[in-house]
Amino acid sequence: MGRLFGQYQYSVIVTGESLQSLINAALSSSPQALLIFCCDESLKNQTFIDPILTSLQVPVFGGVFPAIIIKDEVIDEGLLVVPIFSDVKVTVLTDLENADSSDFDMLSDSSHYESAMILIDGISRNIDFALNSMFEHFGNKLNVFGGGAGSLSFERKPCLFSNQGLLMDAMVVIFMPTLFELAIGHGWEVLDGPFLANEVDDNKIIQLNFQPAFEVYEDVIDKFENKSFTANEFFEVAKTYPFGIERLDDDVLVRDPISVEANSLVCVGKVPENTLLYILKGDNKKLVAAAVNAVEEATQATVKEQGLLFDCVSRHLFLENEFKDELKGITSAFNNSALLGVLVLGEIASSASGAIHFHNKTAVTAVAKHPVKTI
Repeated sequence: MGRLFGQYQYSVIVTGESLQSLINAALSSSPQALLIFCCDESLKNQTFIDPILTSLQVPVFGGVFPAIIIKDEVIDEGLLVVPIFSDVKVTVLTDLENADSSDFDMLSDSSHYESAMILIDGISRNIDFALNSMFEHFGNKLNVFGGGAGSLSFERKPCLFSNQGLLMDAMVVIFMPTLFELAIGHGWEVLDGPFLANEVDDNKIIQLNFQPAFEVYEDVIDKFENKSFTANEFFEVAKTYPFGIERLDDDVLVRDPISVEANSLVCVGKVPENTLLYILKGDNKKLVAAAVNAVEEATQATVKEQGLLFDCVSRHLFLENEFKDELKGITSAFNNSALLGVLVLGEIASSASGAIHFHNKTAVTAVAKHPVKTI
């Protein structure tokens, strides 16, 4: 099996001219599709995007993210175009927030595909429903990975690329014949709990143990860590103390609280009602080790030549300078450091059972599987 992606094209300048130039350079190698990642801070003007994307004769997919990852570097400005040498199929679902199960019937038979990348609007409210609908259609036949696009400002705006142009509140599913091994690691540990999430509204925790959620959360952080919140510094404190959703089939699923609304906690991703939540705490070295070890242990029978990394933007904010150690550790597992990725608003990965989860504060590495030759 050949390589999944070829020589990437990068520009620090994001304009219609630079995008077209990068696309032309990528198309010169006659790829079967194009992957485009753009940094949110660099996309000041979106009007030039649609005419270029809608005119392309090959499938295109990608999105706008807080930052791009190239090898072991986080790049927070610019544009990346990657030629894809694989017979991918791209399906787009729009108006995700109002979708019902019948909308997913458009996902046709995938019997000859091994994996699916999902790029989704990271602040849509229907993400878990969409991922569950994917699982209902395909079961554990596909290894699924990806992440949430969008801005660290959490502003609602178009953030996904497709042949339809630049989209908001959508999901782009890229079916691939390449088999990927998934490495999922977070390293967060329990500080206190469990607490019963007895009242929630999708991604908003209204009550914990029948008390206002923020008051319970604030008391725990003050009690154990002697830290207090003010309205202006909530995320600065909360990035250190995510929630963990208890699961029977796997490690805790991390949920990132990003803001407070009238004593309720707003998270990235849905929190199921009447589930048990833990308040977590992170140690930098354990977080880095969890992400790196997951990649090293992903498979013993794979030549790790190419990989795609979807790493949480708030994980990067938490680790600060030590995030570099995480990227170096992950990159070192690949031959020739062939790793590309993005910082995302929520990470997508299927579990051993096939269920597709929306993670927070987690590193998801998809390793393109090339079997080791035996004599």
